[in-house]
Amino acid sequence: MTNQGPVDDRVDSSDDLDRAFGPDTASVTRPSTGQRLRRGTVITLSFVAVGVVIAVVLSTIVGSIQTGVGGVFPRPQAALDRFRTAAADVPGVLAVRDEETTRDSLAAYRVSAVVEASPDLSPGQQVDLVRALSAAAADADGSGVVVSAEARFDTLVVGVTTDAEVTRQRLEVARSVAAIGGVVAVRSDWGPGAPSDEPDAQRVELATVGTGVALAAIMDVAQRETHGVFPGAEVTSRQPS
Repeated sequence: MTNQGPVDDRVDSSDDLDRAFGPDTASVTRPSTGQRLRRGTVITLSFVAVGVVIAVVLSTIVGSIQTGVGGVFPRPQAALDRFRTAAADVPGVLAVRDEETTRDSLAAYRVSAVVEASPDLSPGQQVDLVRALSAAAADADGSGVVVSAEARFDTLVVGVTTDAEVTRQRLEVARSVAAIGGVVAVRSDWGPGAPSDEPDAQRVELATVGTGVALAAIMDVAQRETHGVFPGAEVTSRQPS
């Protein structure tokens, strides 16, 4: 004889589910193929939309850094535009061309341009011109942008920086070296890299057809003329192009 106990003692698990979740939880309706496709499409489009928003935000940030925002970030093109406008108004300037931008780091740029000057200017007018160009560079310089230029007076090329006095000295050195017999052209600026106004960072390159003893004599005079103004400056020679 088997003892099963009272009927009420047996636990019906379905009653527990019904009490907790309701009577319709025994079966969950599976979504149809169309519903699954629609849900998948919505999720995919959501990811695409988020990706587009992120791309636009990143593009805006990068563009702001490159072009400048509110004077905080460098604005190299704006600096070039200001210099070009000011330089073009300087008496004796024929053209401003060959503009160049160099990026040294995330927030540091160098911009430069070639200024063609009239070959008919007097020595005093040449000095006035390079001083005015230096002032124009100083006005455009700043906020992570270094502005420089090279002024071309026929066979003389003079580097222009924001220091008007050093710029004038470069012109004077170029004239002195150009006056040496056998010299046909002179460039007076700075060495490779960023513009510098330090005496030993200056560079003078002369063009001459002289060779041998004649070249040695020319270089000796050129070094004396240069080092009298810029001690430690580099003096080199080349054949005329």
